[in-house]
Amino acid sequence: KPAITLTPQEQIVSKNFEDNSGKLPWPVSEGVVVEKFGKYEHPDMPGIILYNNGVDIATKKGAEVRAIFDGEVKAVAEVGGMDGKIIIIRHGEYLSVYYTLAEVYVKTGDKVKTKQPIGKVMTEDGEKTQIHLEIYKGKDNLNPESWIAKGG
Repeated sequence: KPAITLTPQEQIVSKNFEDNSGKLPWPVSEGVVVEKFGKYEHPDMPGIILYNNGVDIATKKGAEVRAIFDGEVKAVAEVGGMDGKIIIIRHGEYLSVYYTLAEVYVKTGDKVKTKQPIGKVMTEDGEKTQIHLEIYKGKDNLNPESWIAKGG
């Protein structure tokens, strides 16, 4: 396989991202983790194991979603079978992925700064307001709770 090499600037961004492990801001200003990363048993079907690729953070209706670190928007999309829009931001060799947005303020190619509003979280079924956050290093799925600051 051909190796993907980072530009010198992307290497700096990657290093800065790594140096902020456990200190990155939350993707919303107020919230609580309601679904953790990793394997868990289905709440209504004992013996059925599910896997969460990220964390789900409940927040207030109309909350703005913000970038967790400086980067470049690599994609803004809607995925069939999922509610809301998705934003993917590249931070050197790291990616942050934001799901369930009702509105998007950025477009592919935009440069964003830490805590910059990038969209608005959607409220599903008139009551469930949650943002889903995933973090990757290359293709490796990482636990976002290890990267974002404790307690919001």
